Amino acid sequence: MIKPKSGELPDILIIDDDKTVIMALNKALEEIGRIRFALDARQALSMIKAQPPKLLLLDMDLPDINGLKVCRTLKGNPDTADIPVLFITSNSELGFEEAVFDAGAADYIIKPLNPRVVAARVQTHLNYHQAIQLLEQLAKIDSMTGLANRRAFDERLSVEQRRMYREREPLTVAMIDIDQFKKYNDHFGHIKGDECLKGIAQALANNVRRPADVVTRYGGEEFALILPNTSKEGADILLQKLIRLIEELNVEHAPDAIYKYVTVSVGYSTFYPEKNNQNHLDDWAVVKAADRALYASKDKGRNRLSYQSVE
Repeated sequence: MIKPKSGELPDILIIDDDKTVIMALNKALEEIGRIRFALDARQALSMIKAQPPKLLLLDMDLPDINGLKVCRTLKGNPDTADIPVLFITSNSELGFEEAVFDAGAADYIIKPLNPRVVAARVQTHLNYHQAIQLLEQLAKIDSMTGLANRRAFDERLSVEQRRMYREREPLTVAMIDIDQFKKYNDHFGHIKGDECLKGIAQALANNVRRPADVVTRYGGEEFALILPNTSKEGADILLQKLIRLIEELNVEHAPDAIYKYVTVSVGYSTFYPEKNNQNHLDDWAVVKAADRALYASKDKGRNRLSYQSVE
């Protein structure tokens, strides 16, 4: 059984208009989670939007909206689709099970409620959901550097682009490449090459600190940054600082490299929703522009920053 950390009991929302049922469930689950309750679907949906729970106990027959419809609504929303839903019902008619699972529910509990059964079912689904989330998190981490990986970059870029259009704020993407890394590997060997990658990854992570910013290992010796709510001018200051910091790590480069110490080339682009027409651009326009800028930095001699506008 996966135990929650001290003081971090999972949030459980009970949606039922029968106060007797709510009291019984609260007693059965008070040691498993932090219990909230709603008496109808509209109240519940408002609470879920404000603070999504870790698990839902949902009555089939609510006074305003049918429980199956509520479940389908939640499963159709990316922000709530992965919340486990357990139905509470006295319905055992033919076809009931199919309807529940077709709506996306994880399980159901038949009334009258047995407190031990309720607690066991809820704990099982909380553990399972936590294990799945852990596996998903591990799948988005680069094992060598500890940074987010390319899959995480792709997913986060999509999220931040939607936020950008909602909030009408700029979004900057930067591509960072270790200069002449093949020469480094050929001279020092791959073990030292891995250490070099880790050191640069750590320097980037330590100096890109805003909670919304994302530092990823994009692939090989290339890194990528997602900088929400960041203008061209603001990104320029940060990225110039990163270039200097990497050089000042004083990691000795191969004898035939251009620079004595390991350096990076950086390219970046900023998407302004008020300037760039969403309908005429693909989702990767800002990444493609940043990549063009990276190659411009390499062509100009490396160890520098270049900018390309989104086209």
